[in-house]
Parts: sequence; C-alpha cells; structure tokens
Amino acid sequence: MTVLSLFKTPKPKKSKRGALIKALDDLTSIKVRERDGYRCRRCGRVAINKNDVAHHHIFTKTRLTTRWDERNGVTLDFHCHRWAHAAGEEFRRWVLSWMSQAEYDALYIKSQMRGGFKIVDLEWLLKGMRKGFDTMTKVDRVAPEKP
Repeated sequence: MTVLSLFKTPKPKKSKRGALIKALDDLTSIKVRERDGYRCRRCGRVAINKNDVAHHHIFTKTRLTTRWDERNGVTLDFHCHRWAHAAGEEFRRWVLSWMSQAEYDALYIKSQMRGGFKIVDLEWLLKGMRKGFDTMTKVDRVAPEKP
C-alpha cells in the first residue's frame, strides 16, 4: 500500500434517488432537444452532433416542481447558453418573445411551489416520461419552425 492510497477519498455511492434524478434529467434533456430539432432556439444553429446544443432551464433546476417540465426547457448552443446565464432580464424578455405571458406566469408559479419527491414519485415520473417518449414519433418530437 502506498502513502498516497491512504489519502484517497472513497467515491460516493450513487443512491437510488440520485440515479432516478439523473435518469429524469437525461430524458428531459433529450425530449427538449428533440422537440427543438437539435437547433438553438436563439440563433438557429443546428447541432452537428447531439451534444453541440444544451438543454437550458428557464427557471432553475433546483426547483423540482419544474425541473422535468418540458415547457421549462429550451435548446441553446454553447454561446447562447452562456448568454442565457449572464443575461438576466434580457433572457426573460427573450423567453417572452416566444412564450405567452400567461404561460410564463403559470410556469413561474409552479416553480415557486415546494415539491418534495419521494423515490416512488420519481419512479412514477420516469415511467410516465418513458411511456410518452416511447409512443411519440420523430415528427411529434420536433417542434415546428418559428415563423
């Protein structure tokens, strides 16, 4: 045994809850990017590969009540994603250019609700999302182009 091996911190074990949250995050990200046709909603750049664009949350993902709501997601490329994190009010105005004020307000109110999810709730959400995802066709997943 070397001296360095004595100081290594053990890797944390993934909890069932953590694994479910990651699965929900991954599936939501795929659904949002497919809905937007792997195209940045701000500049229109089309991804060459799936990971060239990111799923950005309109309201922070720390709010579990809207974390996996597709309406709370938008596809952005690297530069627009950085802009979204820095823009603040300008980002909100941009969102309101394509989302109605009523829908934005409803999403905001939902994001402010306290939501504690037990493992059984997360399993139920994941099952429902997978079922809906599996039954959608590719055409259903891609949003129509903005006029």
